[in-house]
Amino acid sequence: MSGLELASSPKIVEMLKPFLQPITDCYECGVEMPTLPCRRETTKDIGVAALFLKRSLNDLRATWNLALLGYTSQAGSVAAAAFENALAISCVAGSISRAEQFLKSKSGLPWSVASLCGMHARRTTEDENYWKVLYSQYEWLCKVKHPTIPSALHDAFSVSLTRAEYMIMAAPDTRMQDLPNKAFVLSVTILRVTEAIESFALARQLDFERSNVISWQERLDSIATNLDNALAPLMKMPLPFTYKGHILGKHE
Repeated sequence: MSGLELASSPKIVEMLKPFLQPITDCYECGVEMPTLPCRRETTKDIGVAALFLKRSLNDLRATWNLALLGYTSQAGSVAAAAFENALAISCVAGSISRAEQFLKSKSGLPWSVASLCGMHARRTTEDENYWKVLYSQYEWLCKVKHPTIPSALHDAFSVSLTRAEYMIMAAPDTRMQDLPNKAFVLSVTILRVTEAIESFALARQLDFERSNVISWQERLDSIATNLDNALAPLMKMPLPFTYKGHILGKHE
């Protein structure tokens, strides 16, 4: 870590402090879950899901560390990958046929992200439009991941001389107006990875007569509440652009 990141880190750490608990719980619940007693033997779908649980947990940690360093768009790029890996878990765990279809595919996931959102939504809710909400989150992350003017314009003014000039250099984004970006990237990643962990746990059929499984579930359930508490103060702060790429914020 260079002197530039070291100087910026305390400010960003303080900004993101409310997210520390939910992201810690998400990661540790993901690590603990495969060790818990269950009622189902390991099958092909569990084996495939396990590969992508490890990948998702790496994505989660990388997203968090990049956000803490102030490189929000780079965190968003990893978050887009986390989104796909987490949905793969949610859709494969519990379905041997999908696991086999995945294993036979020579080009990665045999389903589009939109299809994955639809599969996940049908398994978890009766709201027929929920998949659109999920997919819009992915679209926003893709606006960050890929070369788009709204995202690049927002990033450019992380180091600026005036409201109309910016410096071409790599530097952490410590602006308060970037905090909604960081919060969105982190919250989407935490939610998707948490849902993936829960899908994996359901497929393994954890033994809820065991006290360690009960305490694990309580901790997993607390993630959404703690994340809501972290997001609540930021709800009035707009994102700089929409998932369709329409610019909303001003660069100051």
